[in-house]
Amino acid sequence: MRAARLFNLLLALLVTLSLPNCARTQNRPAPTPTRLVVRAARMFDARAGRIVGDAVVILEGDHIAAAGPGLAAPAGARVIDLGDVTLLPGLIDAHTHITYHYDRTGRFGISWDSGPDETLKFAKENARVTLLAGITTARDLGGDSRVVTRLRDEINRGETDGPRLVVSGDPLTPSALRGVAEDDPGERVKRIREFVRARVAEGVDVIKVFEGVDEGGHPLFDVREISAAVEEAARAGLRVAVHAHEAASVKAAVRGGCASVEHGSFLDDEAVRELAKHHVALVPTLYLPTHYLEHRERFVAFDPFTWSFFERLRAGNLANAARAKKGGVWVVSGSDAVAGLHGNNPREIIWLVKAGLTPAEALRSATVDAASLLGLEGKVGEIKPGAFADLVAVPGDPTKDIGVVEHVVFVMKGGKVFKAEARP
Repeated sequence: MRAARLFNLLLALLVTLSLPNCARTQNRPAPTPTRLVVRAARMFDARAGRIVGDAVVILEGDHIAAAGPGLAAPAGARVIDLGDVTLLPGLIDAHTHITYHYDRTGRFGISWDSGPDETLKFAKENARVTLLAGITTARDLGGDSRVVTRLRDEINRGETDGPRLVVSGDPLTPSALRGVAEDDPGERVKRIREFVRARVAEGVDVIKVFEGVDEGGHPLFDVREISAAVEEAARAGLRVAVHAHEAASVKAAVRGGCASVEHGSFLDDEAVRELAKHHVALVPTLYLPTHYLEHRERFVAFDPFTWSFFERLRAGNLANAARAKKGGVWVVSGSDAVAGLHGNNPREIIWLVKAGLTPAEALRSATVDAASLLGLEGKVGEIKPGAFADLVAVPGDPTKDIGVVEHVVFVMKGGKVFKAEARP
C-alpha cells in the first residue's frame, strides 16, 4: 500500500512538472523555485567515499539547496520518501557513442542511415535509455557533429529526454593529414589546428583525437602534433581526449597535454608513470570487448582481425587497469557505449571493481572524478548545495554490493523525476 501511494505521488509530480509554463502560471508572476525533499535510508558521499544514513536532500528548482543526515523538511515542501535505498549522485559516463545503433536489419554496419535525421532518431532513443539507467551526464566521444550537437541542444531545451551531453563531434584521425608529407611538420600542425577550429565552429564541447601507432610502433601523431591540438582547443576553453591503446601512443598523448587517455589497453611501466605524473585520466572502457564478443552475431561487418583484437582486449584489460591503479593513475569510468550497450552503461562500474577498485572508488570514478575530468566539478557528480538536482537511487548498499548499480529504481535530473519504480 505504501509503495502504491509513493508511486501515485511521483506520477502526479511528473505530470505537474511536465505542464507548459503557461498552463501553470496563467501569466501570473513567476513563482519561487519549487521546494522538494527526497528522503532515503542511505546516501553516498562521493567525495568522502562513504555512506551516510538517514539521508535528506532539499531541492529548490533544479538545484540542491541542502543535503545531509536527518535534515528537517522545510514547511510546505513536497516529500518523496524512497525508503530502503541508497541515493547516489547522478552517474556520469565519460565515454559514450550515443549515435551508434543497430540498424534496420537489427545488426550493426549493414544498412546505413539515410541521413542525419534518421541517425538522430536512433540517438534520441539511446539517450532516453541511458538516462533511465541512471546516467544523468555523459561525454560523447566521436559522432556526427550534425547529430550530436542537435541532440545535446534538444536535451538542454527539454525537448527530448537524455543525459546532459558533452560532445566532441567528429574525431581527429590521420585522414586529416592525407596528402601531407611526413617530413613537412609545419603543414601537419597547420592541418591539425584547422581541424580543431572547424570543430569549435560547429559548437562542440571537447576535442577527440584518434591516436595509434604505425608498423614501426611509432605514434601516428607525435607529441608536437598532440600539443598543437591541445593548444588550439584551449583557445576555445576545451579539453582534449585521446583514443590510444598502445603504450607509445599513450605516452605521446600524455606528453602532448591531453586531459584523458581513452582505453590505454597495453600500458608499460613508463606509460603508467607518465599518466600518474601528469595526472591524466585513464578511461579504460573495460566491459566493451565482452559486449562485442557476447553479441558477435549483431556485428557481422567486423573482420577476423577485429575479433582477434577484441579477444586480446578481453584477456588483458582487467590486469592492465589494475596495473594502472596500483601505479597511482587517475581512473575514470566510461562505458564506450556502442550499439546495444546504451542503457547498460553502469556495467562499467562493476568491471572497474573487477579490476581492483573498491566499490567506493568505482562509484567515485563515475561521479565526482568524472565531473572533474569533464570540467563540471561542483555542478554534477556530488549531492551538495549548489549542484544540479541529479539523484539516482539503487536498492541496498552499493559499497557492499556494487552489482546494484544495474538496478536503478529512481532517476532525477535537474529536479525532474524521469524514473520512479514502485517497490514492495
